[in-house]
Amino acid sequence: MDVLSDEKVSESLHELLTVVREPIDDLMTRLVELGFQPVTQPSAVVFAASLFVMKYYEFSSQGIDQLTSLQLSQAQVMKHPVISRFLSQQVGETIDRSVRN
Repeated sequence: MDVLSDEKVSESLHELLTVVREPIDDLMTRLVELGFQPVTQPSAVVFAASLFVMKYYEFSSQGIDQLTSLQLSQAQVMKHPVISRFLSQQVGETIDRSVRN
């Protein structure tokens, strides 16, 4: 079962992602002012989640349906240079550890 087929789940998810947009925008603005660089896993998650919310809001505001907005937002996060570089680094480190052991 696709969870988005449930109207209450779909509405709640949309509300959650749109309500947090402004606080996330404020958070990211401040972090950028402080020279934030997502170099650790927690900081990369904060950056990726923030980017996801901002992109979802952008796409849904353009009238794009919810599922497509979610998919496009995910694609934007995954192709962002900071995130793709971080993920590549993590994969490389994991491979290095497994080869050494």
